[in-house]
Amino acid sequence: MVSDIGIPPPSLATTLCGWAESAIDPRATPPVRSLGMSDDKPITFAMRCMLVVLMAEARELPNARIADRGLDLKKEYRERLVRRGWISVRKEGRGISLELTEAGWAEAIAQLSADPPAGGGAGGAALYTVLNRLGGFLDRSDMAAAEFFAPAAAGSVEIDVRIRKAYAEIARTAGEMVSLADLRPRLAGAERGDVDAALVALSGAPDVRIIPESNQKTLTAAQREAAVRIGNQERHLIAIGV
Repeated sequence: MVSDIGIPPPSLATTLCGWAESAIDPRATPPVRSLGMSDDKPITFAMRCMLVVLMAEARELPNARIADRGLDLKKEYRERLVRRGWISVRKEGRGISLELTEAGWAEAIAQLSADPPAGGGAGGAALYTVLNRLGGFLDRSDMAAAEFFAPAAAGSVEIDVRIRKAYAEIARTAGEMVSLADLRPRLAGAERGDVDAALVALSGAPDVRIIPESNQKTLTAAQREAAVRIGNQERHLIAIGV
């Protein structure tokens, strides 16, 4: 294993995988066998990249966010990962979110000591050089990969993801209007300004609506306080999955 020259930031995995994915059709990638698991179907380099990205992020991620970063794994290949028990998929409005299972974590961690897969090209060589060096660092530090990749403190987790999770916990169905007064308490630890900025950004998403209460006379003091100003309006209700 190559000795480490420092700790690569987790986002580097997405960058390298996105670079390689843009140059390689996963259907044309030569088979890469699963470490420790027999399977007649090929495990492509792009599928391995998905495991590495989910390990680096160490949390559930919207598939659209991963695709925006350059790793757009087609449904067929996601389903193979599901069948192997490596990822879980959760429907969220019109999209889906992905997360590693316990078995998926084991497979992703195995990549830290694996050789670059055939057909990975320059991106694969670069990614696995970084992974091998990170694996060396973890071995010498006696640190578990799960500890190294543990999510940041609650206040610094990407707030838009937290907003979507909080909404899903409150709403009975996707697209239901939820009061921001009910949603904000579930974002404990996040600064008010950061939450407001995230709500403003989310308001431009195709599956999100943030609107004013039509009957302003019914608003309580708490509901008025929880409103977010977007444009020249105070908005009190949010719907996701519309």
